[in-house]
Order: sequence, then structure tokens, then C-alpha cells
Amino acid sequence: MLAEARATTLKRLRVALVLALVAAVWLLGNSIASAAPFTPSFALTASNANTGFQANTTMVHSVPAGNNLIDSINTFIPIDWQIASGDTYPVGNVVGQVSAKADKGCDGSVDTLTAGNLINQALGPTNPSQAEWLGTVDGTWQMLFVVDQTTQPREWQIEVTLANASMPPNMCAPEELTVTVFGNSSPAGAMVIGNPTHANTYTWDDGLLSYGGSQIVFVSDNLVIGTDTDADGWANTVDNCPTAANPDQLNTDQALAAAGASVSGDTLGDACDLDDDNDQFSDVVESSAGTNPLDNCVGSPGTGGNAWPADINQDTFVDVIGDISRVTAEFGNSVPPAPARYDIGPDPPDHFIDVIGDITRLTGLFGQHCT
Repeated sequence: MLAEARATTLKRLRVALVLALVAAVWLLGNSIASAAPFTPSFALTASNANTGFQANTTMVHSVPAGNNLIDSINTFIPIDWQIASGDTYPVGNVVGQVSAKADKGCDGSVDTLTAGNLINQALGPTNPSQAEWLGTVDGTWQMLFVVDQTTQPREWQIEVTLANASMPPNMCAPEELTVTVFGNSSPAGAMVIGNPTHANTYTWDDGLLSYGGSQIVFVSDNLVIGTDTDADGWANTVDNCPTAANPDQLNTDQALAAAGASVSGDTLGDACDLDDDNDQFSDVVESSAGTNPLDNCVGSPGTGGNAWPADINQDTFVDVIGDISRVTAEFGNSVPPAPARYDIGPDPPDHFIDVIGDITRLTGLFGQHCT
């Protein structure tokens, strides 16, 4: 994993360097570079998220008002996608569409520019590209899409060069560039792009260069391929709670274990885990007793915190004097008036201090520590 991460970083540094050189060349011909910010966003959708389906894939690249415009884009696509070479469908076939919105005239309004088709271009005998597609927006603004397969790491790269010399005059942000790559070309019907064959949540990365500002920014978005029962953005195959929506995928006990706590982590996210901190007491019991269901131990002795239900006096240790004797002193009493803190069994608690439910639960943990 470390080698892959390093390869990814090196590759993107190379891409960033190329983009930076492009920006430098542009700036040499322009005496003043805009000081405007550049905070692009990237959104990704598919017309059909089933595995192996030849779906239309839509990418939206945008910058808000007051930003520099977009100069060029490099989109990095997981190699799991099936992208056909441009010589497998005829030159001139339509393989997608590109459209844009922007403040045309820089008067504060947002205009929808005339969309254009992505047209498959001929690949020369020495051209190593997988495919080249040309789109024309608003009648004159040309955009060339070059699709290549990289090796470090293995992924697809779509380089989009916006021929800004042909850009409509006096155009300002906000700017939104929407690119849809069709699953099949038209009219030939040959495959252009196909979803991965394995269900997963995949990340696409977008590297954007600003127009006039020389800023390079990387953003990303996820796309779920396969069944996502709870519609939380994670395919069932990688969702730690496939039937309970939890887009944050929070898994407290796993995080505690990774941090060195004396708790075993599990694969269940908090949204469907009955014992989030894996301290042998369910979230229901902890909520009733007033302890923290997301913390397995009090920490250092005497610090307080009420994290582990078995540790009545909060010294990280279950013993007779500090813990068991306190509960047995309330034997036979209802809760209240007995403290809810002592009512830790059964599950759910019965609001009564007795031997089977509470005292036996504690004595079974006698001598154990938490950290």
C-alpha cells in the first residue's frame, strides 16, 4: 500500500509539474496574473450503477463566482473502468456531450452556453492515445479530450485542454463544465465506457489548473458501483452497515483498537453495532446507566468520565471494595431510588438491583482492567 501511495504521489507531482509549466508559458504572455481565488469542485454520477453496465458517466467541474476560470483538467479514473480505444468505433461517432454555464459578459448573470457533442477523432500511426474526442461549446469554444492508460499507478487519465483562445469573450465565473461520456457510441453502438465488474465505492480524482492564476488544485468524488441497499453512498460489499445509512462509516471500537485501547475492534459501523466501544456492555445498557457508549475506559485513575459500566468507582479496575460492594449495598432496591449507574444487567436493564442481573455481571469481570 505504501508503494502504491508513493507511486500515486509521484505521478500526480509529475502531472502537476506539467500543468505548472503550461501555466508558466501562459503567464509569460500575460503581464498581469489574476489574484482571484481558485476553489473548484468535482461531482460524478452514472446513469446506471450496476456492475459491468455500459452507463453514461457525467462529470461536473465548477468554480464559484469571483474565482479564476478553469484552464485545463486532468481526470484520473480507476483502472477498473472499461474504456475502449477510439479505433474500436468509427471516426466521427458521437461518444458524449459537453456543456457549460458561465457569466458570459461578466455582468453578474449566469448563461447556459450551447452544448456540443464529443466526436471521436482519428488516431495517427504514432499517436499513443487510447482515444481522442473533440467537443465544441457555444459554436466556437473547442475542447480536446485525450484518453490514456497510465502505469503508475494503473489508471485512466482524461486530459481536457480548453482551447481558451476560442473561448467566448468576456466570460467570468461562476463556471460549470459538464461532461457526459456515453456508454456506447452513436450510431455504431460500440462500447465507449463500461462500469467495473466488481461492486465497490470508487474514487475519481480531478486535477484542475486555473486560467490566469496558475493555481493547481486536486479534488475528488466517489461513485458507488453495485447494490447500495441503504443509499448512503457505499456499496454493500464495502459498507460496514449495509442496511443502516451511515455515510461517515464511523466505527468507534475499530478506532479505539487502532489507538491502542484494550478493546477488540470489529467490522460493524456504529449505526448497526449494538456495542459501539466493544466494552462488553451494549449501547442500550450504557445509555441507561449513564456511561459513554463510545468510550471503553475511564482513562487514568480518578479522572472521572463514566466510560466502562463495570468500573463503578472509575479506577480502571473491577474489585470488591470499589465496585462490587457498592452494588451489593443496593441489593433488592428498585431504580430509582438506587442509582441507575448500578443497574447494568440484564440487557436491557430491569431497573432493579439483584444478584443475577447486576452483581453476577460485575463478579464475572472481577480482576479485569480497562485501558
